[in-house]
Amino acid sequence: MVVSAFIQSIRALLAKFGVDAPDIRIEGLTLDSREVNTRLAFIAIKGHELDGRDFIPQAISLGARVILAQTDDSASHGQMEMRDHSVIISLYDLPQMLSGLAAAFYDYPAQKMTTVAVTGTNGKTSTVQLLTQLKDTLGTRSASIGTLGSSVFEGDNTQWKTTPAANTTPDAIRMQYLLAEFVQSEVQHTAFEASSHALVQGRLGTVKTDVAVFTNLTRDHLDYHGTMEEYGRAKRLLLNQPGLKAVVLNANDAESEKWNGYAAAHMQRVWTGIDDGSLSDTYKTSQHRHCFATNATYHASGCSFELTSSWGSAAVTLPLFGKFNISNVLSAVGTLLAEGERFDEVVKAVNAITPVPGRMEVFPVSGNASIVVDYAHTPDALEKVLLSAKFHTEGKVWCVFGCGGDRDKGKRPLMGQAAEAGADNIVITTDNSRSEAPEAIANDIKAGLKHQEKAVSIADREAAIRYCLDNADNGDIIVVAGKGHEDYQIIGNKKTNYNERAVVARLQQEYSK
Repeated sequence: MVVSAFIQSIRALLAKFGVDAPDIRIEGLTLDSREVNTRLAFIAIKGHELDGRDFIPQAISLGARVILAQTDDSASHGQMEMRDHSVIISLYDLPQMLSGLAAAFYDYPAQKMTTVAVTGTNGKTSTVQLLTQLKDTLGTRSASIGTLGSSVFEGDNTQWKTTPAANTTPDAIRMQYLLAEFVQSEVQHTAFEASSHALVQGRLGTVKTDVAVFTNLTRDHLDYHGTMEEYGRAKRLLLNQPGLKAVVLNANDAESEKWNGYAAAHMQRVWTGIDDGSLSDTYKTSQHRHCFATNATYHASGCSFELTSSWGSAAVTLPLFGKFNISNVLSAVGTLLAEGERFDEVVKAVNAITPVPGRMEVFPVSGNASIVVDYAHTPDALEKVLLSAKFHTEGKVWCVFGCGGDRDKGKRPLMGQAAEAGADNIVITTDNSRSEAPEAIANDIKAGLKHQEKAVSIADREAAIRYCLDNADNGDIIVVAGKGHEDYQIIGNKKTNYNERAVVARLQQEYSK
């Protein structure tokens, strides 16, 4: 645990922010009042759903000696009061200050390694995982932080640690804590997912970032951002990261032109994309670097393409399904080359890639349809997964999916449209329905279908997959979308164990002939 190595006085810590505080030693910071003890300082800030200041009495009762509380009054900045044995220090704009505060406490760990931030609607997890895997293959001790969790990369032995909130990007304190842990584990390279929520909330504010990667922008999280314009703007906040030297942009996504326009002049641009002849030659000028895939082919065991770049050209064969996975690989390759890795060594590593868990992960079923498990939970992601499945089979494509409850309802009929456009057979099932009735969510999805009568509704996910296996033909592909790597379902207010990859692996054995 790194906390034992970072004991320091709150006086020295806050002096860096112009605040005079008493000499009280602490071993860590926490946003969760339930974790409070005499050694941890409680950080009380107003969140999106809860106000941490409401939990100050609980923190006091648990023995917190130091409480840093957000104040909306700039004149109150630095003021202190005693309650029982606890000193409460008011700090103005504490949410935006928090990343810097945590960085100072953990001795600025990002400055001791190379860091890469990946943002975009789809492809963040795969790009981060592929990049980390490749960097490790190239001989650099690497780690990653994102939807799968956080860990130093150890190949098949990687032990992912998830946070209680299961956020794509951890809170500002945990982000710095994890980086400090990585430093102590002699990690030299960390790739992390940068969600739009995290960027707006300033969770990454003082995380020195060497390379920023943008994958794509499609509809998601409008319940939080309101409009696509605000969503796009939130993603571009990544360009403000301290220390940014290079940006890797997807030439196949029009939003990348905005990134190019907003990026500082000194930042190196690396354009990636699948070049079917439609990409402008301007991406290949001497002013910018490029990394493109040409002559892509798709087959039952994966895909192949010609890698053409500013650094050289080479043939690549991947055990991955999907056009979008080529895009993810290109983002990772472009990043490595921007970091100065040798082209021939990168190509060798790319040709040895293994699939990312729960991301277009294929489970062949002997004598039956193959099953593909994927995390796709946006209309664009689902459309791309289904289109990719069609590239890899001459049979039919089946789609099992649902939509989350208490989330963007406008997305549901669009998910139905995406499924109908890309699949021959549709089975609507339950995702994380939360407080909503699964049948109501299913009806919202069906509203987007032109032929509702052709969709089957089976609430239980395993039963839905079994239905497909019982009715599909040998050579068909069953895409089970939405859960991917996750090992739980939230129905009502209950979180239950459900590991779709484990379920499908069991069914793979049961149905193989």
